[in-house]
Amino acid sequence: MKGLKTIFWDWNGTLLDDIDECIEIINNSLRKRALPQLTRSEYLEKFEFPVINYYKSIGFDFEVESFEKVGKEFIDAYASKMFECQLQQGARAALEKIRRLGIGQYILSALQHSALKRCISHYEIADCFDRVQGLDDAYAHSKVELGQMLLAEVGCEPGSALMIGDTVHDYETASAMGVRCVLIAAGHNSRERLLTCGVPVYDSLEDCVASLNL
Repeated sequence: MKGLKTIFWDWNGTLLDDIDECIEIINNSLRKRALPQLTRSEYLEKFEFPVINYYKSIGFDFEVESFEKVGKEFIDAYASKMFECQLQQGARAALEKIRRLGIGQYILSALQHSALKRCISHYEIADCFDRVQGLDDAYAHSKVELGQMLLAEVGCEPGSALMIGDTVHDYETASAMGVRCVLIAAGHNSRERLLTCGVPVYDSLEDCVASLNL
């Protein structure tokens, strides 16, 4: 990809393969409330930002209990599993190669910031990034404003930057930032949903990075 100087990476589902863990956690919460379980394909079609809309779409009733309560239940369960996940195949090698090429790398994540920093440290990839940035709270409202802030603070030209993600919201965030976007259909949204964004969609992180011709 010509003129590429900066990459903004999503974390969950893009660099970290945590799909099975997230489906297990949400199904445990649904089971406790006698709500229908999600299949993998249903999850990939339903998951969206802000996540409160996703919760409503799968049966949670926030007139009965608060979104904050349900969200904290997920967050606490995820915290106990986030170090059991694996990086996506080829992620470490790709990050190290891009670092050696002198391309700036940033993580822009809907994960709570302190949890994100613990994850990056645990997987021993912190040295690959100029900065990692998560949300201030744990309820995953949107990354749009965070992305715009990060772009301004790092001072890179939007035309020389790229967002790599795995959800429609990553595309929405990239569009708001004015940067190019490619998506990976190995995360939290289905290939069919990603194709509606009108940007390149790859089956794996390895295929995505290979397409950049770095």
